[in-house]
Amino acid sequence: MGRKPRFSTDELLDAAMDLISAGGAASATMTAVAGAVGAPSGSMYHRFASRDEMLARLWLRTIGEFQTGFVDALSDVDTIAAIDSTIAFVFDWTAANPTKSALLLQFDEKAIVDAWPESLAADLSTANNTVRQALREFTQRHLGSSSKPDVDRVIYALVDLPYAAVRRHLPSGRPRPWLREFTFDAAHQVLRPERQDA
Repeated sequence: MGRKPRFSTDELLDAAMDLISAGGAASATMTAVAGAVGAPSGSMYHRFASRDEMLARLWLRTIGEFQTGFVDALSDVDTIAAIDSTIAFVFDWTAANPTKSALLLQFDEKAIVDAWPESLAADLSTANNTVRQALREFTQRHLGSSSKPDVDRVIYALVDLPYAAVRRHLPSGRPRPWLREFTFDAAHQVLRPERQDA
């Protein structure tokens, strides 16, 4: 029976996140992460095949954390409240987690996936499918339809608008209060159930 590892994968990823927070992504080398937790450098390769895989796992864990909160906010049975909760979640999560938010923006999903093992790519696909399904279900509840044009409206209002509002303020700032209010107002305008697009 093998000996239990001294450090869990999450502990190693936490150390990588701390290094990124302090010195940027370039500082999160396998050797630096091992040193941060007091593990032998060689032991890192028993957990991650490469630095690319380590960063990919950290990115996947972080996007999973964000997506879980996003889906929870979107699931409110009161769809008007769900709009407000979802937009508030994006603003509040990014404000509370500037380094994690910057990590998500720093790495291009396609570039990361190209370097991933198949199992990680499958995990990301599962997570993304959960979000897509939540968006479709919300669209059906709120607009009475889950047609592609209606889902596109929801994605624009609840994904694209808040994403654009917070992106340029990361990692060291936060949007002005007026921008947050504008995003709420704009999303409600886009998602008025009686709205008929040409």
